[in-house]
Amino acid sequence: MLKHAASLLTLCLLFLLAGLLPAAISLFSTLSDGPALTSFITGFNLRAFFNTMVMGLAVGLSACVAGFTIAYTIVNTKGFASKTARTIFPIALFAPSVMPAIGLIYLIGNNGLIIQTPLYGATGVFLGALVFTLPHATLQLLLSLERLDAGLILAARSLGASPLKGFLTIILPHCRAGLINAFLIAFVLTVTDFGVPKLLGGNFSMLATEIYNQAIGNQDWAAAGFLSLWLMLPCILTFYFTSKYPMTVAQPGDIPARPFSEHPIGWSIAAWLFLIFEASCVLVVIYGSFVTFWPYVPEMTLANYSFKNSTYGIDPWINSFVLATSVAAIGTIVSFVGTYLTRRVKNIPPALTKLFSATALLPLCIPGTVLGLAFALAFSGCSIFSSATGAMTLLVFNTLIHLYTVAHITAGNTFNQIDPRYETVGESLGVSPLSTIRQVILPLCKTGLGEVFCYLFASALTTISAVVFLYTPETMPAAVAAIQMIDSGFISEGAAMSTLIFVSALAVRIIVLQISQTK
Repeated sequence: MLKHAASLLTLCLLFLLAGLLPAAISLFSTLSDGPALTSFITGFNLRAFFNTMVMGLAVGLSACVAGFTIAYTIVNTKGFASKTARTIFPIALFAPSVMPAIGLIYLIGNNGLIIQTPLYGATGVFLGALVFTLPHATLQLLLSLERLDAGLILAARSLGASPLKGFLTIILPHCRAGLINAFLIAFVLTVTDFGVPKLLGGNFSMLATEIYNQAIGNQDWAAAGFLSLWLMLPCILTFYFTSKYPMTVAQPGDIPARPFSEHPIGWSIAAWLFLIFEASCVLVVIYGSFVTFWPYVPEMTLANYSFKNSTYGIDPWINSFVLATSVAAIGTIVSFVGTYLTRRVKNIPPALTKLFSATALLPLCIPGTVLGLAFALAFSGCSIFSSATGAMTLLVFNTLIHLYTVAHITAGNTFNQIDPRYETVGESLGVSPLSTIRQVILPLCKTGLGEVFCYLFASALTTISAVVFLYTPETMPAAVAAIQMIDSGFISEGAAMSTLIFVSALAVRIIVLQISQTK
């Protein structure tokens, strides 16, 4: 018992150290530079904060409407149409946020394929954030709708309720938690994202880009720390509401996929318009990666994948692949061990179990930009992180903490589906706990842990905000390199780097899930 409790306590201390210590150092650094901070606060007009909150609300509400339309269409259609929609809607999950931004430039920018518009500003940020957040919102609502008992709809019909009344009194109330979660996820992703406002923001300031400009552009770390405190406010509120409406994570066998209501043709038309818009913003980037020089030299070529105009070449993609693989492997192991200790091991003090559950949720209320800035202030002077290996270690540690909460929730849901009596049977047969874990628990968890690995890998591969303050020239991530290429005028090479990220994340998911589902 002492060994298990000590292991769990170690994990608790690790998350507390990673989450609270850098934040405390960041706050101290912010408050200690009195003159600079006072000067900045005096000139701070709240514009960036106001823009960020309004944009988060607008995208959150729009993602809920669009996501519900797509999810409602999926569960109320059959055959090829439903399967195709299920395949298309998660496509943006495997792309960095810069990829939808590039796609919008290709489609509706100044030299757009469809129309030419002044995309940069609030319009561009809204559309880019909507594409980026739409699959997250859709997934939450799809899981809610698929858990609705179709018998309730049939009972309402037999009692004379119209389709509209059944929709308003049964379907929407059932989806309340899913709608809240969809809104909160889209809101937080929008207010904390760096890639979309960096490429499409123009003069429309957002907190994430303002923090970066103050820290990197002006070298004013006190001002950046002050802005990061503002960015934490909405995330703390989100953490509070998420504790009341826990996130839903897909699990094997959760999806019965049956129609339960009449489905007007208007729903399908709207859903497919959203799906086509999302897919087009991603797929056009793949096309653009083969264009010699957009939009002036349209001939197709593979030269963009040599990255000859970039100082770093293909090294950023290699760095991101190493980062993602390390985070996914370590995170999957840690989430399995932590969840097993809290859910299946007896005689661990309840207070310690509750402490670990709370610390595992802590990263949810710390935006990636804020965590990255705090890590930079806390650890940038440490000699152990000065080498290339040390810098990569810091990136792995930071990204793992940033992404861990969803992995923890997914692992917990996986263990909830496994009968707890397996360990009791093993003890009665004289089998060691390790043998029970190896021969029984791990095979039963294989698919769920595969989902954890895929989530961590794709998220670490595409993340920008969590690493933008921490990389060195030797450890530059691919998504950051893509932004720099576009800023330098080489949009086709930026598209090529984004395409490598997308293909890598998708390929690893296909391979891992194929392995995890093999009996």
